[in-house]
Amino acid sequence: MSILGSGHLILSRVVCLTICLSILTACSTLSYYEQAVRGHLGLLFKSASIDRLIATHEAESRTRERLMLVREIRRFGVNQLGLPDNGSYTRYADIGRDYAVWAVFASEEFSVEPMTWCFPMAGCVPYRGYFSRHRAERFARDLKAGGLDVFSSGVPAYSTLGWGSDPVLNTVLMWPDDQLAGLIFHELAHQVVYVKNESAFNESFATFSEEMGVQEWLRDRGDTQALTVYRSRRAWRARVVKQIFDHRASLAHLYRSGLSADAMRKEKKLLFSRFREHYHNERFAGQHPLTWDHWVLGGPNNARLNAIATYHQYIPAFQQLFEGCGSNFRIFFEEVRALTEVTPIERMRQLSRLSSLPLKGLD
Repeated sequence: MSILGSGHLILSRVVCLTICLSILTACSTLSYYEQAVRGHLGLLFKSASIDRLIATHEAESRTRERLMLVREIRRFGVNQLGLPDNGSYTRYADIGRDYAVWAVFASEEFSVEPMTWCFPMAGCVPYRGYFSRHRAERFARDLKAGGLDVFSSGVPAYSTLGWGSDPVLNTVLMWPDDQLAGLIFHELAHQVVYVKNESAFNESFATFSEEMGVQEWLRDRGDTQALTVYRSRRAWRARVVKQIFDHRASLAHLYRSGLSADAMRKEKKLLFSRFREHYHNERFAGQHPLTWDHWVLGGPNNARLNAIATYHQYIPAFQQLFEGCGSNFRIFFEEVRALTEVTPIERMRQLSRLSSLPLKGLD
């Protein structure tokens, strides 16, 4: 999920910003519900039709140019990828700040599993979103005081999963073209398929759809240079994610070891140090971009790793499924919908089987 700036570039991409109905449909307290509803409505009241802004020249030239690109991206997603055609991303809002919401992730000190918060319509999700930075930071401090690993950061966009007409925000409008396209494809993919209580399934599907969609869009534009760069970044991202999953497996083994808390704390710190060193050496050896530094080079924190894992866990499975569908998006979407109709246990079994098959490649 990318927060603008080198240290945060991955955030909006990875967490991808589906704060969704968890902030709109329910909450643990009345005040949480109130801040969510007021925040979302305030954002909508500031939005205006993209078509109108383009036609009337109300927006300044650079903004108008980017809105024309948004319209092109959305049309491609609908017409070529088979993504939903509704009111989402047909409006624009300048909310006067850098982030739309602030998200808080947490995990137990000795667990690789994320904490979740549950809501009637969205189900259980591994984060909690706030329209107020102050309230998010206060919630994060309370969790830390309880001994949890906590990660909190600003998020430039969020999705209502199709329950509302999500506008494009100033927080993402000036992103590089491929990142802007990826955000729109990712969030529209959430409207294709969403399974309550299965964030790893939902986010892996949306992330994979985003990555394939961006490549298809760049091919259609004939931008071979941008496509080559995007594929290179995706290959590097896959390597980093593999490192993260390997590291989480080592942590899971440690947390099951039965060592004392002090001994585990010491070993946990050592494992994170080795992980950071491995990542650092590989990045500099290959002169890779630093967009993952924010996630990898921070302190020993389970919550940071879990945020990444949620959005990438089943990408190999969806890659296999996509290739089996002849790389046809509409057939692929139907196959994914079919996965949602089986029991959770059977769905995980099928995904695990697909994940274990050798991949033909990352393209």
